[in-house]
Amino acid sequence: MNKKLIAMLCALLVVLIAFSVFGIATSAGTTSIAYSFSGTHKNDKGYAEGKITLSADAGTYWLYWADNSAGLSGFDPIGSVTLSTAGSGAVTVPAYTAIPAKATKILAFKGTSKPTNLKASSAAASYTLPSSKAFGKTDADLLYSFAALSDTHIESNSATPYNNWTPKYPYDEQHLTAAFNTAAARGVDFIVTTGDHVNNQRNDNNGGNNNLYAEEWNTYLRILANSNFTGPVYEAIGNHELWNYETDSAKKPVTIGDGWKVGYNYFTAMTGLDSTTATVNSGKAYYEITEPVTGDHFLFMALEGGFYTDANNEFSDAQLTWLENKLKAYQNDGKNIFIMQHANFDKWGSGDQLNKPIYDLPLKDSNTATTKLKNLLKTYKNAVMITGHTHFKFSLQLNYSDNDGTSATMVHNSSVGAVRDIKNGTTRVNDASLEKTEGYIVEVYDDATIFYGTNLYSNTIIPTATYLISQSTSAIAQPTEPATEPPTVPTTPAPTEPSSEPPLPTFPPKPPEEDTEAPTEPAPSFLWGDADGDGYLMILDATAIQRHLAAIIDLNADAIQRSKVTGGAELTILDATAIQRKLAGIIQYFDVETPASTGAIEIAAVGADADLADAAADLNSLRTQAKSALDKYWLLASYDQYQALKKAYKENAAYDALNAAYTAFNSAVRSFYPGDNIDIYFTAPSGWNSVNAYVYNNSSDQMSAWPGKACTKVSGSVWKVSVPTGKYSYIIFNSGSSQTIDLALGATKNQAYKTSGQYNGKYKGYAYRYQ
Repeated sequence: MNKKLIAMLCALLVVLIAFSVFGIATSAGTTSIAYSFSGTHKNDKGYAEGKITLSADAGTYWLYWADNSAGLSGFDPIGSVTLSTAGSGAVTVPAYTAIPAKATKILAFKGTSKPTNLKASSAAASYTLPSSKAFGKTDADLLYSFAALSDTHIESNSATPYNNWTPKYPYDEQHLTAAFNTAAARGVDFIVTTGDHVNNQRNDNNGGNNNLYAEEWNTYLRILANSNFTGPVYEAIGNHELWNYETDSAKKPVTIGDGWKVGYNYFTAMTGLDSTTATVNSGKAYYEITEPVTGDHFLFMALEGGFYTDANNEFSDAQLTWLENKLKAYQNDGKNIFIMQHANFDKWGSGDQLNKPIYDLPLKDSNTATTKLKNLLKTYKNAVMITGHTHFKFSLQLNYSDNDGTSATMVHNSSVGAVRDIKNGTTRVNDASLEKTEGYIVEVYDDATIFYGTNLYSNTIIPTATYLISQSTSAIAQPTEPATEPPTVPTTPAPTEPSSEPPLPTFPPKPPEEDTEAPTEPAPSFLWGDADGDGYLMILDATAIQRHLAAIIDLNADAIQRSKVTGGAELTILDATAIQRKLAGIIQYFDVETPASTGAIEIAAVGADADLADAAADLNSLRTQAKSALDKYWLLASYDQYQALKKAYKENAAYDALNAAYTAFNSAVRSFYPGDNIDIYFTAPSGWNSVNAYVYNNSSDQMSAWPGKACTKVSGSVWKVSVPTGKYSYIIFNSGSSQTIDLALGATKNQAYKTSGQYNGKYKGYAYRYQ
């Protein structure tokens, strides 16, 4: 072979190597893009780690993942490069980062702010991904998808504040609403969570002995029921579900029996877990779900040792044996294994800095259960464990680890309630702003899984927090309904006498009820459903009925009579459920007070005609049919109850007739029942001489234009405003120049708000009951 030919072949080889390493760059004018892949997976399809270099004239350039026509919809930029003079700059793509499934290019757009037009024809430069790197998937390749959420931290809006408690999560309800709606918009098949759904915590210096779980969980369910998401949700248990059952100083579970298990059992009963009564009755909060399209395995773990995850063994031997048996059985079955577990490990895996950890409640090796769990993850490397706990925001890059190939893959999730940052390398700080809430949208393909880190508030994917995990699964021939494991007998038998379980504390504290003989006729002042006799209808009334039925407390005859809201001869769990439904706004009246049951008298009183009476009868008939069809769902206070009711009311063929009858009848008997306009009270900060209330759902759905409706002074610093709470969700009090943060709008009698310090120049607030 002559020297000239050899030289030509060498030159061609150099070009081919350059194309394989840097891809194919095209330029517009003097602008061009080069991509140098690096890291362990630099030659593997779908992995993005490396450096993107932009050469261009002076200006700011925004880099986006794109297909052949435009930047991918719903993605933030990969990064930006600002050049003060003509030259080059680079964006570094972190290790294990994924190239999005549909990306074929990178586009650069020039401008001082993020572009709105992402068409390829408007780009300053374009880069085509090498075929060896582009993941190359389409919608047809997607097997299923799910959302992974963690640390929602719904806080109580109860009436009585504890020592001027300042909310840690001022946008908790808005964030959770956004998370569910983002999951719906992304079309995921189901949602998994990794704990801390509630906050269950007050800064009251009393060892956390305030039971706020029920109220906060009810809020969680209400937000879910009102969201756009209609698929299944499966929850794992975190440490905040167990907060009340600790002594702060010792970091140990309470010594009276197994007090912390009250919280554990409360979670088991309230969530419904996989929504089968058998699993709930098994008395364990760890369980399994089988994904129906592929048969992939989802294992949900539960913290069992109490709030302080650094101090106690968080996993029982029974739970770890259960997990080991599952991992061993599924090791070589060709299916993916996902483990949902709340807490991170100390100096191991994802979720925190390894050389200088910031979060002070990790799983410690000094506790034997931690070591056992780590050993399982080292043995079964094909599993993927998703955790939360630290809240650290995705941009800190603490989200992915396989411990240098020695363990299962560990993916850290941030927080729905509020993300955290690290300040000066030594301090963690909450970023509780409205726009900061994060989680994952996960897509599963036959050869890999992509975790798309997502801003749940704006529904935009964060490219540098998007991770690729090589896995292998396939669709099964005949998709089945989600399977659940047979319930196992709890290791520790349940108490034979209900009285051996510590009673749940009530909130707010009330004096003991006196036993009196039941009157033969209800008193005219009856408040149906007021089981605890405080004069208000609250979630605690449903709780009191449940506790009475479990023989934990004894309701007296008056309370039992008030509680039989379904009209049955005996008090049952359906009465407690009816209270929950009314508080959630799902029903307007209890069966015992439904206007249709006494329609003839009340309609006559307002001069209604026969057509209206017929409408009332139709309404009552349809309600009876719906109730009969739905009763089987209302066994536990679980998510599925809310979804079943939503589905039945939205999809029932008789819904339109039901709604029309209700509207007609309600207009006729409105004088007998209060409307939804409720007086909301506000204690203004010092110096506010006038108060306005801006009430809204969004910018196009508001009660009055900013600054809102003028409030009426009641006395001193207290003001009030009438609000149709059934129509709007948020309220901002303002003086014209100062304002509160966006507050979740309550709808209870004498609903009121006070301020408690400031955040980013706005007053924070909490709810209380105005007396």
